[in-house]
Amino acid sequence: MSAKDIRDQLLDRLQSADDYLGLMDAADHVLQILPQPEQQQFYIELPMDAEKASYGRVVNRVELDEFILHLPAHLTPATIPGLSYQQW
Repeated sequence: MSAKDIRDQLLDRLQSADDYLGLMDAADHVLQILPQPEQQQFYIELPMDAEKASYGRVVNRVELDEFILHLPAHLTPATIPGLSYQQW
């Protein structure tokens, strides 16, 4: 599925706090996108099981659309600017 297809077909399905979208790169790194509907924003995060932590940040819909359209091939904290570390 292309980045444009993800943006056009899947992002609008993120309506409630119980929804989420997971994207996986070739190295099995997962990016989770979780809506925060009451704040009209989304939380994107990279969970890192080995570190028992995740890296994440809050984005609005315009930022999320741009991010998805320019999705890096490798999903790591180094390839996604602005992520904050959170230990579990």
